[in-house]
This record gives sequence, structure tokens and C-alpha cells, in this order.
Amino acid sequence: MIFTTPWAFALFAPLALILATRFVARGGEAFSFSSLRAVGAAGKSLRQRLLWIVPVAEMLAATLFIFALARPQEGVRQIKDTTEGIAIEMLMDISSSMSISMRNTANRDSRLSVAKRVFEDFITGDGNELDGRSTDMIGLITFARYPNTVCPLTLSHDMLVYFARELQIEERPNEDGTAFGDAVAIGAARLQSVEAATWAQTAKVSGSYRICGKVIILLTDGENNCGRHLPLEAAALARKWGVRVYTIGFGEQKARVRLRPGAPRTTRPLDAVDENLWRIADMTGGVFRRAHDEESLRAVYKEIDKLEKLQFAELGHIDYQERFMPFAAVGVLLLFLSVVLKTTWLRKT
Repeated sequence: MIFTTPWAFALFAPLALILATRFVARGGEAFSFSSLRAVGAAGKSLRQRLLWIVPVAEMLAATLFIFALARPQEGVRQIKDTTEGIAIEMLMDISSSMSISMRNTANRDSRLSVAKRVFEDFITGDGNELDGRSTDMIGLITFARYPNTVCPLTLSHDMLVYFARELQIEERPNEDGTAFGDAVAIGAARLQSVEAATWAQTAKVSGSYRICGKVIILLTDGENNCGRHLPLEAAALARKWGVRVYTIGFGEQKARVRLRPGAPRTTRPLDAVDENLWRIADMTGGVFRRAHDEESLRAVYKEIDKLEKLQFAELGHIDYQERFMPFAAVGVLLLFLSVVLKTTWLRKT
């Protein structure tokens, strides 16, 4: 609690002077008697015993009025409005190959189960190195043969996590495949349109949410083998719209060397999957990483989390409310009580 006009407490000085004057005057003698034995034997009536109520009520009322004049205020809540963040489209492969069990998990979890678990920790935080992305606008797009917007870009991450938990492998044969080229193109278009919408809103409403970066995180375990857009075509669109694409090749770690009969060991070139993912990331300013288990996948998300940190702006203020009314109200009641008592039952003259 704070007091807006603390100078009002200076009134306690004259109040103390009045109290002292009353105390001194009370000790003065008006009449002289030779003996007070008869008065003492008579005792005191209830009215005499309660005569102190009037001056005490008056002093308390004056004290409360001084506190009311000092204008006590209390901050009831602190408001923080996040006004800036990063827009992130999460692209997740749900093709049939994502159902393959991973060897180093206790329950032989599928690739998709592991990916969903780490995805949730990336969004909400894992209590360790991942703090969560509470200030970012995040959407979720899945893909097999066709991309599907599961959750639009939103700041409501509880809804996003719910949809992510419900993801299932695409089991229909005519829907199976891997079209991450189309997924990247749609994700980039979603980010471009939401940025335009937020900029228009910011121009009209002060303090509206503003996007300070556009990011796609693509996770897949296969090669682009269908769809309308080639991976590099989609990457060109993303680069045109200023979208950084981080690509993750998820699956068993592949050897980088091979032996040829009668030849020395040589480094194997990137396969088609890795090359496409690397080129997409390289064209758009992102990074390509390969993950082969939950631990390495979590490490990739931690790296991306550090790369995409934003010193977001906050508007913080404390909402103060006036608290003088209780002081003033009780003071008025005490003053009214003293006036009534000293003009009726406790009247001295």
C-alpha cells in the first residue's frame, strides 16, 4: 500500500496537541471540597464509566480522516502484455515410415511418438534447458502425401499441444507418401499471410501483437516423393517471404563412410534426403540437423530454441485502486456515534 498525499500525516501534530490539551485540562479543579469520602462511597454509575467513549471516538475519527486524506492506494494486479514474438510453423511427417519403432526407447516408441513428446517440450518447456515458447505464435502442419493444417498459428499453446497429442500415422495407402515440399510452401504462405494481418492490426490498434521473425521447423524421415512443389521451389518461396527453415532428418543414424574392396575408406556423399533438407535450410538461412533418437532430437530442438530467442517487449504496469473509502466511512461512523452519545445519554451539561 502507498499513500499519494503523505503530507496529510502532518495533521497528527495538531491532533496530538489537542489530545495533550484535553489531558491537562482534565486534571484541573473546578470546585474545592473538604472531603471526597462520601463521593467515593457512592461509587460510579454505568454512564460515568462510559464517558471515555466520546473523546476516544473523536480521536479515532480524526485519525481515520487523516489516513483518508493521505489517499492510500493498493496495487491489485500487475499486467504484462507481450507485444512481440516469432511466428513458427511446425511441419511434422506422419507418413507410414514414422511408425517404425526406435531401438533405444524403453517402450519401443515409434518415431512419431518420440517426435510428439519432444515437440510438446519445445512448446511448453521441459523444466530443464527448454524454457518453452510462450510468447510465440505457433502453428502445426502435418504431411504424408498431402499437407494438412492441424492447428493454425496461435498463441493458445494448450490447444496446440492437444492437437499434437492426437496425431496419428497416415494409414490409408492412397494417402501415404512424403510431400514436405508442399508442406514448406503452405507453411511459408501461412506465415506470410499472418504477418500481413498482424501488421494491419498493429496499424489500427496500439500495442497489438507484432511478428518479429518467421520460422519453419520441418521434421521428416523420408525423401520428398510426391506433391506439387519440389523442395527447392518451396525453399525459394520461403526465402522470398523472409522465412527461415530449420530441417531435421529423423531416423537411424546413417554411416558416413563405406569400404570398397581394394580401396581406402572414403566418405559417402549426402543421400537425396539429406541433400534436399540441407539445401532448403541453406537457401533460407536455417540449419539442417540429423537426429537418430530422442536425445539427439531434443538436442536439435535446444539448438533451434537458442538460435531463435527474441528479446520481446513487454508493457508492464500496476493497476492501483483507491483505498481511502474504508477509512473515511469508519471515521464518519465514529464521529456520528460520538455526536449522538454526547448529546443524549453521555451529555455532561
